[in-house]
Amino acid sequence: MRYIQKNEQPQALINWKAQRNAAGQPLDFQQLGRVQVDGNDVDVKKAIKEQRLKDQGYLCAYTMMRINLDSSHVEHLKPQTLSRINDRVKHFIEETVDYGNMVLCYPKREDKGGVGFGAPHRGDAKLAVTPREERCETRIKYKLDGTVSSEDSDVSKMIDEVLNLNHATLVDRRKDSYKRKGLGLRSEKPISEKEAIRLAEAALQIDSNDKLMPFCVGISHAAQEHVKLIQKRRHKRAMARKQ
Repeated sequence: MRYIQKNEQPQALINWKAQRNAAGQPLDFQQLGRVQVDGNDVDVKKAIKEQRLKDQGYLCAYTMMRINLDSSHVEHLKPQTLSRINDRVKHFIEETVDYGNMVLCYPKREDKGGVGFGAPHRGDAKLAVTPREERCETRIKYKLDGTVSSEDSDVSKMIDEVLNLNHATLVDRRKDSYKRKGLGLRSEKPISEKEAIRLAEAALQIDSNDKLMPFCVGISHAAQEHVKLIQKRRHKRAMARKQ
């Protein structure tokens, strides 16, 4: 996961909430429609997706795969079903339109049934850590072999059972992205220690098009592991020369 720092809700959502409040109508995600913004008729859900795409660097909030408007859906960190169940006690339905509770995930809603990882696999399960928490980048460890792990048992359960982040498809895609960056001593053209150090930092930077590298945190972690492998190999050679 990549930490999603920005959380400024789009003007369309602000205007829609104000309009609904003025009319005494509930703030419900399923009731999202269109609203006027600076004289323009705007689709509120589309505005939410456009804003979150930029916030997330055009990456899925759970898998860090590349996404766009057509390959993603609005995912609620606290499932809508839970907000609706508790709505009788308090107006928890409003959580469904809390911008901080919304992220974008692969795939688009219509395709959810055919994906065995990420948001479709999660269902309504609780997340041990979310991409809205800065610690998500350190509590989940991405390895050079494409797999994912954690020293935290709750996060490990989330990885394996809730989001299935070690699904073969994801492992292969992550591993391939690392190899294409020259990570791993057995890659076609392994990069140098200095290049890997630079890559570990560069992978986490948003480019001029508001985009992050797919699997950016994984690439950063893999680059750090690549550096350690180079240092370990250099140490072994130095010890061999002394013998």
